[in-house]
Amino acid sequence: MPKYQCPECEAVLRRAEAVAPGKKIRCPKCEAVFAAKPLPEDEPAKAAAEGAQGYAVAGASAPPKPVEEEENSDPYTVIRETGKDNKPEIYLGSLRDRFAKSKIGPAMYKTVIPSNWLLRLGLFSCVGAVIYFIFALFPIIFCEATPLRPFIRPRVDLMLHATFGFVFGAIMCTGAAKMHDLTSYTWAIIGSIMALIIYIPTGIFLALLLLLIFGPLGLLLAVLDFGLSCVGLWCLIILMNKQVREGFRERAEEIESGMP
Repeated sequence: MPKYQCPECEAVLRRAEAVAPGKKIRCPKCEAVFAAKPLPEDEPAKAAAEGAQGYAVAGASAPPKPVEEEENSDPYTVIRETGKDNKPEIYLGSLRDRFAKSKIGPAMYKTVIPSNWLLRLGLFSCVGAVIYFIFALFPIIFCEATPLRPFIRPRVDLMLHATFGFVFGAIMCTGAAKMHDLTSYTWAIIGSIMALIIYIPTGIFLALLLLLIFGPLGLLLAVLDFGLSCVGLWCLIILMNKQVREGFRERAEEIESGMP
């Protein structure tokens, strides 16, 4: 790379291409105009020896670089920008706050687990009621002699109880589905209350029975049974949450407006 030295300020100028002999160039440091005379390659410049910075001539195609950098430079190196002024600050707060956040997602996050347990209790009630109904009906169908009324009446009562149990289980399943999808707050409350009415007394009775039969060994089973019986109470507590009620309300507005 040819070098030229200004006679006024002794600044060393570098150009990517050589200047024609006799052509004048302007020093970008002191604005002096002088005839271009390239420096010998082996002659160190006075300004360079004193640590002075070189300046590029106007119209140069490449920025000034030290000799060591030019010899050892990699054409594929990454140029890192220094300073905060080179990096524009991006503020996205106005974009994020422009639209209101949906309340359905946080509400479903709170209701998905208790609604699943309520659905399990409802399915358990339906399956138990079907088995109970078959158990009450079996002796009547497969009786060798014609069954008498005193024999049929208790079996019919058992089948009615099984039918009511199946209906209660179906209501719990419906309430769990509505609670899971946030489609009906009323059905979710009804299903939770149904589980509370049925399983709290049953859970307490079975827990005491397990303790009487197995003693201290049945304590764990009693605790598990009583915990399952409290699923309806758990669902009611979740449904009373303000965030969950707002999610049900927003979901109802979407359904009314015809949104999916």
